[in-house]
Order: sequence, then structure tokens, then C-alpha cells
Amino acid sequence: MERHTTKIDLPPRQRVKPGSKVPRWGWVVLVLFSLAVGVGSGLYFGKRNANPVVERVEEPSGASPAKVTALITEAREAVAKGEWLEARRFFQDVIEIDPENPVAIASLPLIDRRLDEAKGVIAVSTVPTGAVILLKGIDEQTSPARFAGIPLGTHTIRIKKEGYETVERSVTVENEKVIELAGIQLKKSSGGIDVVSEPVGADFKLIKKVGDEPKELIEIGKTPARIEKLDPGEYQILMAVEGWPEYSKMVRIENNRNTSVSAVFAKGGLNITSDPNGAELWIQSGNGNARKAGTTPMSLADLPVGKHTLELRHGDWDPIRRTVEVRDGVTQDLEFAWERALVKFVSDPPGAVVYQDDRRLGNGSEVTPFSLEMPEGEYQFSSRFDRLNEVNSTAYVDSGAGSNVVNFEFDYGKVFIESNPSGAAVISGGVPIGRTPLALSVVPPGSYTYELTKPQHRSTRVSGVVEPGGSLDFSATLKFDAAPVMTRNFTNSLGQEMVWFGRLDGWVGAHEVTQELFERTTGANPSYFKSPNHPVDSVTWYDAMKFCEALTGEESARGTLPEGYRYRLPTDQEWSHFVGVQKLDGAVSSLFERQKSTSPVGSLAPNEFGLYDVRGNVWEWVGDWYSQTIVNRMRNEGATPNESWVGTDRKVMRGGAWNRSSQFDLKVGNRMGAGPSAKDRYDVGFRVVLMRAR
Repeated sequence: MERHTTKIDLPPRQRVKPGSKVPRWGWVVLVLFSLAVGVGSGLYFGKRNANPVVERVEEPSGASPAKVTALITEAREAVAKGEWLEARRFFQDVIEIDPENPVAIASLPLIDRRLDEAKGVIAVSTVPTGAVILLKGIDEQTSPARFAGIPLGTHTIRIKKEGYETVERSVTVENEKVIELAGIQLKKSSGGIDVVSEPVGADFKLIKKVGDEPKELIEIGKTPARIEKLDPGEYQILMAVEGWPEYSKMVRIENNRNTSVSAVFAKGGLNITSDPNGAELWIQSGNGNARKAGTTPMSLADLPVGKHTLELRHGDWDPIRRTVEVRDGVTQDLEFAWERALVKFVSDPPGAVVYQDDRRLGNGSEVTPFSLEMPEGEYQFSSRFDRLNEVNSTAYVDSGAGSNVVNFEFDYGKVFIESNPSGAAVISGGVPIGRTPLALSVVPPGSYTYELTKPQHRSTRVSGVVEPGGSLDFSATLKFDAAPVMTRNFTNSLGQEMVWFGRLDGWVGAHEVTQELFERTTGANPSYFKSPNHPVDSVTWYDAMKFCEALTGEESARGTLPEGYRYRLPTDQEWSHFVGVQKLDGAVSSLFERQKSTSPVGSLAPNEFGLYDVRGNVWEWVGDWYSQTIVNRMRNEGATPNESWVGTDRKVMRGGAWNRSSQFDLKVGNRMGAGPSAKDRYDVGFRVVLMRAR
């Protein structure tokens, strides 16, 4: 039906009594009538006041006749459909545009009256049926349910059914049409139970309870058994073994949780459980000594009749003690529980260790922040952070608080050191601590002096006082210093002479490393023949490498290490270069006269490069593994290799030793091989080189 051809016959205007119930069609007619009256009034008064020459209608400022007409048309359609809220919004929009509009003024009171009487309907069905449907603040029914007379607006519906998860929905009633919430699927909730006994094989029954009355026999079987997919609620477990009283216990099954029930059919016994499980149970019978009986949950059978002292221990928690009396033919159920809470330990700075009564917390390895469960009570804690003063704290752990936080605030400051150029080594108390720019985020309060060194630059010092919570910023300029000079020999910080070797573009130690230098650098002397100026012997390849690393670090910290150079062991090829043409009669060996030990370094004349004892005295470690490459070199140099050592974990040694007399051992092309961890070789030492880092 077209709107412009529709004709509505309005009934005679009637007086609406207050509180009277007008049918929906009546309200539609009344409002449409008011629309017609409002429109007619507007036309009549418009013509009466019109200019006789030019018909002009004064419009409100900013009003749009077309927009007003469109809104009234949409309001009329909403009234016809019974969409009262929508119609009211349209008329309110008209009033905002044209406050004197007679149509809106006539219609709004009637619509408001209608809205006061308007009620909606909500229909709800569930799968399965029989759920309790609660329309909050209005009514409660069982599904399928139909709620009539619902005021317009937003309402909350809650759906509950035993054994199923609760569902909550929000529903908005905008008109008198029926709102269908059909086929709401309810999700079944469930839990589980483990039934165990000692001895195994006990008959059991699982019964669902409602109040004090049995409702349903769920399962019959023998222990041990696990029963799953149980509806939440109260259950009774019955267990029996022939010749013993029936065991009965009530348990509550909760959604998504497993519980357990255990029974022990033993004369004069105890069934002991604890919260949490896994507590150590110690028992003392009479005046005897306490003994560990096991961990909970557990059962003790055939205990002597009389009093027993039980003690449950769990980690570093305070133990629980209880005295019980065991009676003949009776098995008692005992439950122990610690009231406990989660405690979080934090500190500033983080990474602190926490103690309680000299026991380290956090599984003996964790540092702040960390959390653990503790029984309720008052505790004394202490926290330690490297180089900072210990912080103590007294805290009460409240099991009802949900979360307890223990915070340790340490006194410390910060230091930032930068240099021009950057990369200077920073030394504090003789110990290198890093390179510039260096940020020290945790520094104990106090006075500090830092030395800044860089190769080929003059060292400098900076000093200051670190206050708690404060920060020191240092900036230093290092003056260039060219020492040591390339192509020239020099003496390093250990007093060891380093000989420039141009072919290798680096320096070679004039002597093998002595026991004195080794001990000064590493703090140890593994030598068999103890003497400060003798070469260190019985040293492993790894020990030699560590010495080189330590010497590199020390020289770098002092600023005496050439840029890009480091101390290390020579390679096999490097050793072959600097061995020179030194003869055997210039070597410490037993070839001409039997030696009884090593000799002081430099006992004989140096080779043409100024290097002492390159042949003899001690075998010298080099960096290479005993490989096929080494075998090929030996053959080329007329030496006899040991091919069985290829692929093993042997490192190469060169030069012979004090206890060698054969031409084979002392031949310059000969190589010895030994494992890098070999330390009982009193004929093995090493020499260092200072070369560019590779």
C-alpha cells in the first residue's frame, strides 16, 4: 500500500482517563490523530497570517522545513509500526529544530503516556531444559520460560542449572515485540575423584548426595580407581574390606578440580593428610627417638596403642606438632594444614639474595624479584647485595591478604665515566672494571678514585664521593703517549723483555716464562723444580693460555699494550721462524752432559734474534693441534711424525727439553704432542709472543 494513497478514519476524540489501559491500536490512532491535528493547525494559522500579496511562512532561525517534514514522516511510520522509542526520538529531533512545531508538541505527551504503558516479552529456552532463569529484579522461572510485561530498557538474565556452568546475558527491550533467546546451550561442568586404599582391592561405592539423602549411585568398583566427569556437588564415598568396619567420607567435587579419598584398613593406625601435600612426617612413640615415617598423604598401620608425637615438616616452614592417642582397632584420620600466603620479595636494586634465620630463600638460587608461599606469621628477613650494606626487614605474612610484598631498599649511588678518546680501561683498587664509556649502576656510598688508561696514552685519575641515591659523572681527556714503539724492544709490566721480530710484525719473549712471573700473575706455581728464575714447568696448555689472557688484561689496564695487540702462545710456524740457527751445543739438554733439572733462563747465549733457550731447557707449548698439516711440515723438514696422533686432542710442543739427549728429540723440525690438560710434565713450559689480534 502506497503512503500517499492511505486513508485513516480516526475515531471520535475521547478523554483518556488517568491510569486507563489503552490498547496498542488505540494509541496508534490517537497519535496519528494528533499528527493530523498538528498539521491542520499549522496550515490554518499559516494562511491566516499570510501576506495577501506574497505567501511567506516565517521559519525559525536555522530550521529546515524539508528536514522537519522528513522527521515527522519517519515518526508517523514508527508510530504505525509500534516503534514508540524510535518515534519519540524523531519528535525530539523536530523540537530541537523547531521548538514551536505543533505536530511534535501534540504527539510527544501521547507517546510518553504510551511508553509508560509499553511492556515487552522475553522468551528463553535452554538445552537441556529445566534451568533456572532469573530476570534480575523482576522474575524467576524454569526454562523454557516466557517473561511478559517487561519494561523497556536493558535487563540482565542469568541462567543456572546444577552440573552446568552459569550463563549471563544482557537483553535490551526496545518495543513490544517478543525477544527470542532460543536454544541456549549449557556447558556441562565436571570434576574428578581418586579412590585409593591400603591394602588395594577394597570395594567402594560413589553416591551423589542432596542434603542428607542419597540421590544417585554413581559407580561401584575396587580401589584404586579414578572417576572423572562428575557433576559438582556433595558425594559420599563408601569403602569396605571384609572383616573391617565400613569406611565412609563426604567429599565435595568442584568444577575442573580433582580430589582424592584414601582409606587404610589397619588396626591401630593413622591416616595423615596435609595441605600442601608432600610434608615430611616424623613420629615419636613413647620415649623413643623420632623417626621419619614418610611424606603426606600417608597411612601408618599397626602402631602401638598409646600416645605418639607427630611432627610435620615442609621446607623451611615452622613445623606442626600434635600428640595423638592410638586406640586398639581404630584408624584415625588426621589433617594438618599451614595457613599460608604468597610472599613476593623485591629490592632496589633487583638481584638481591634474601635470608630468613640464615637460610637462603628462593630454592637456594633465586634473587629478587621472586615469590614463594610461606605460613602465616611474623618473620625477620635480611637481604644482601654484593658490596652493599645488608638490609633487614620485619614482616607479618597474612594468609588473608592474598599477596604480601617485602621490599628491601639498599643505599647505593651511580657512577658514569667517559673519556676522550673512548675505550680507556677503568681501574678501581688495582682491578680493571671496564672501559669507557662506563656506567656503574650500583655503587656503594663512599669515596672513589678511578684510574683511566689506554694504550699509547697517558693515564689519569678521577675522584669523588658517592652519596646514597646520588650520581657521579666523570669526564677525562687522555693525552697521547706513543710507548711502546713499534720496531723496538721493550720491557713489559712484569719486567719481561720483549724482542721485536719484524718478520712477524710483533714481539717475542726473550726468555721462557719464569716461575716468578707465572706466580705473580696467576697466584700459583705448579713447577716440579721450584726456583724463581727457572722456567715454569709442569704447566698445562690451558694454564699457559690463561697466563697470556691475564697478562693481556693487566697490560691493557695499564695502558702499555699496543693498540690491537695481545699476548698469546706462538703458532707452530711462528716458532719455526724465530728458532733461528741455534746449535745443540747452545741448548740446555742432556746431549753432551746429563742434566738433573731445568736451568735458569738465559743460562746460555741467545740466538741471532736475541732469544734465549729456544732449544732445550723445557718443551714450549704452541697454539696448534697435532694435525695432518703438522705431519706434512715434519716430513718436509726431515723429521719423523707420529701419524697416530692426528685427530687426537694433542697440542704441539717445540724445542726439546733438559732431559732429552737423542738427535730425534732435539732435531729442530721435531714436534712433541700432549693433551692440553697434561700437567705432570716437568719438562714442559712456554714462551709468549705479543702479536696483533687475529
